Amino acid sequence: MTAIRPSTEHLRRTDAPLPAIPDPRQRTAVSVASVIGRQVFNVLAGRSGARSVREHLTATVFGNLLGLRLRGADHPEYRLRSVHACAIGDSAVEACLVVGAHRVRALALRLERRAERWVCTRLSPVERSAI
Repeated sequence: MTAIRPSTEHLRRTDAPLPAIPDPRQRTAVSVASVIGRQVFNVLAGRSGARSVREHLTATVFGNLLGLRLRGADHPEYRLRSVHACAIGDSAVEACLVVGAHRVRALALRLERRAERWVCTRLSPVERSAI
């Protein structure tokens, strides 16, 4: 008698949603910055409400976020292009998010682990300076 193996050939593939923030001990600097950075970027781009990321921001950063919007972010090609992050000890991450479509901008983040979650303690757009 032969064993019958179920075929997965006809099953549809779906992309899993981004996780909330799992156990902080299992996260790398880039993955923490990517998850929270994407949520912050979506708020700045006007694609989600600020309350969706509130639990991962300090009160000061939340207040600043409400006043910020990225110009041109409503363009469909405007997206999060890359995340660069560096762990600063066991409980802090500094990151840079590269965002944009044709014109590229950057956002700097500082994330700190507080109790069992990561919190964005600093957020600032990186301004182009004349050299």
